[in-house]
Amino acid sequence: MRRKTEETMVYYVPDFVIEGVGYNALNKSRKDLLTIYQKLAFVPIVNTQMVLDDKEVKYFARNSKVLGGFVHEVLEAIEQKCKEGDCLLMDFPFAVNFAGYNKFVSYAKAKGTRIIFFVHDLDGIRFNNLFLNMIDSSCLDMADCLITASKRMDEVLFNNLKVSKKVKTINHDYWDYLLLDDTLNQHIDHMVCFAGNLSKSPFLSKLPASFVELGFTMYGKGYLPSYLGDYAGEYDPETLASILDGKFGLVWDGKSAKTCSGGIGKYLKINTSHKFGLYIATGKPVIVWSKGSLAPLVKEKRIGIAVNSLSEAASLLASFDQKEYEEMRENVLMLRKEVINGNHLSKVILSSLN
Repeated sequence: MRRKTEETMVYYVPDFVIEGVGYNALNKSRKDLLTIYQKLAFVPIVNTQMVLDDKEVKYFARNSKVLGGFVHEVLEAIEQKCKEGDCLLMDFPFAVNFAGYNKFVSYAKAKGTRIIFFVHDLDGIRFNNLFLNMIDSSCLDMADCLITASKRMDEVLFNNLKVSKKVKTINHDYWDYLLLDDTLNQHIDHMVCFAGNLSKSPFLSKLPASFVELGFTMYGKGYLPSYLGDYAGEYDPETLASILDGKFGLVWDGKSAKTCSGGIGKYLKINTSHKFGLYIATGKPVIVWSKGSLAPLVKEKRIGIAVNSLSEAASLLASFDQKEYEEMRENVLMLRKEVINGNHLSKVILSSLN
């Protein structure tokens, strides 16, 4: 295992912070990872962490002066600090897309440094963009290890993106959700809650009446009048975890309540939603799509239900007895201990260093 020792070092490239995007998983997941890197005594390759306003992101990605300065700083640090046997860990993709990855990887590989990517997303697959797939493939293929969401994502990497099977993969399976206050959320007045970027959740306009009537509430930016259920507002991640109201948390995406449809919906087959970690952190069993990457985990650990449609979910929830629910909740609480402290992802990340 390579950690910070006299012989080897584990470095990471600090990801960007994007302001002005409201409260969503973009900054929360990356901030949690940064905290985990620090807890593991990994060392930032540079002390610079770019903070950008959402309105500046597209401009920044085209601003060679600012971008070039950051890339030059990282490349110079790699040249000065990295040596054979060290590890360099990077988020993939960064919060801002830019063409610095390949240079970082090339410089580090030339020093004999191992490259580890924590894969957040495969945007080419998610948005059906062949050009992005080509860019992702050329970079990911140079890694020594990829920390990925699921075995299904691995299959896409090897079969669709043609990443070499010599590249090691480790699945994280689900996200942690770090909390400063570990007081357990006790709000269960509604049957189901949903949190996320509501503007990317058009299925909320098509919820079956039987599902809404059980008690459904939603949180996040992008609410539309056509959405069905109760809207409870937008909150920062820590506050949201303390006030989220529901016996179950819903992980769903796409345009339809009958199945997770469209590119974004089907993407759940290979990727794991960050909101899963939020629900576990708040002690709530989950409702997931039966064909999604989270379904096997939910079934194995008995921490919720996997359904084909939200009509099916409504039928199951209507027949739930309290004992069955409490058993699920107890299983969730066991998992929660790992999630709120980052212990799960810490173990996964450490295993990638071997």
